[in-house]
Amino acid sequence: DYRSFLPDNRDGHLQLWQFLLELLDRPNMRDIILWEGDPVNGEFKLREPDEVAKLWGDKKSKKNMNYDKLSRALRLVFTTSYFEI
Repeated sequence: DYRSFLPDNRDGHLQLWQFLLELLDRPNMRDIILWEGDPVNGEFKLREPDEVAKLWGDKKSKKNMNYDKLSRALRLVFTTSYFEI
């Protein structure tokens, strides 16, 4: 279950992939990000990528965050051992 990877917010450190899981777990965020099929497959869609980038920037106190920067970070995340492409 992907929920076992959700951040516990004890240490205040949040990684991008945890942030995305957090958004995916919130029903009120389905208009900007949602699972594509069964969450077990790990596929999701950014319906409003600019809004996801803004939320990530707000969370990390980076006011200049935009989708271009977020997409670079996503590519880096997806090349690590956290995810398979």
